[in-house]
Amino acid sequence: MFGFNEKEDFVPKIFRDLEQKSINRIFLNLYNSLVEDELKIPYIYAKEASCLRNIFELKIQNMSAERALRFNKVRQFCPYSHKIIKAYKEGKLNKLKLETKKPKYALAKLIQNVFLSSSFTLPLQVAFEAFVYDKICKSNTKSKVTIYKNIIIINEKMAVMPLFYKDNDKDIELALQFIKDNSFERFYIVYPRNKNFTQHKEIRHFLCENNKTLLKLVPYTINNQILRRC
Repeated sequence: MFGFNEKEDFVPKIFRDLEQKSINRIFLNLYNSLVEDELKIPYIYAKEASCLRNIFELKIQNMSAERALRFNKVRQFCPYSHKIIKAYKEGKLNKLKLETKKPKYALAKLIQNVFLSSSFTLPLQVAFEAFVYDKICKSNTKSKVTIYKNIIIINEKMAVMPLFYKDNDKDIELALQFIKDNSFERFYIVYPRNKNFTQHKEIRHFLCENNKTLLKLVPYTINNQILRRC
């Protein structure tokens, strides 16, 4: 799990030895890959926050201050948003009567998404896939990038299979099935980079040789740096 409740953070084992700022930064990269723009959180909060929960507390605090300054400019009044915001500020979210409709204010959406449950955790495989896909698209702006069965395909020549949890034998077998049925020049199985996995590893197999496909296990750094490929 990667998230938090009222008492503690939940951090994947591969990241537990990192300093808090680094944990916060990795978490934010994965979180931001899952949400729409108005709910994305700037990376400055990773540096300032004392824990994962505090990232959202600080962001909500600043959003509340900004909202107060532009209150008179609000064009669309949303009573449900006001109820959520008021309940959060008063510490009474557990008593809030939920409604089927969605709040319209970004501040209320953030509070609802993160704090209405007793804990908040990311779906790690989905988040990692979304993060890798988004980063590949931004790094290869002139390439054709598609997804087929959770495999990211670039220009129909290179395939990337993002996997948060590592199971070498099973993962390689799955990759070989795709290699057998396709004609990729390169096939990369990417996992989150961590202290125990920092080097590329080439996998040799007769299917790779027959199909002239380079198969590698690749450590993928979870950060917001974009390197333009073309």
